[in-house]
Amino acid sequence: MTFRMIFMTAAALAALSAPAAAQVVRPKVSLAQAVATAERELGARAYDAEFDMDLGDMVYEVELVKNGKPIHAKVDASTGRIVSQSAPITARLPVIGEQLKAAQTAPRTLSETIAMVEDATKGTVAEIGLERRGGRHYYEVELVGAQDRDVLVDVRTGAITPLIGD
Repeated sequence: MTFRMIFMTAAALAALSAPAAAQVVRPKVSLAQAVATAERELGARAYDAEFDMDLGDMVYEVELVKNGKPIHAKVDASTGRIVSQSAPITARLPVIGEQLKAAQTAPRTLSETIAMVEDATKGTVAEIGLERRGGRHYYEVELVGAQDRDVLVDVRTGAITPLIGD
């Protein structure tokens, strides 16, 4: 076999296998849908959500609060079903209690906040989490497909502020 023939065979095999290797598996369920499902089925308020790969499975990890107690849920990103839930072990820190209270008493659910941000920015929320800055609670939001990649959303007012250089 000549070098040219080996090269041509290798190139043909690479071209045939490229489409299969190039296929990217994407979640069938959006972050907003996963959060809404977790909030509805667990009767709780979400305050943090993100996409994750869990032992090869695509899941959304959603942190919620119910009656002042934290709940950790995993939602299958393909089916939208809750695959696990547990009360995370957390230290008794005042900051955690403040976050749970802020999430539970927020005027909007996290799924409503996600919908509001996606509508206002024309992007898709990839990750959202509650944090405290300057004495106020905000959702820090990572967006895909929006002009501003990261924004802050005031939990009380819903005001959206672009994050510059964060």
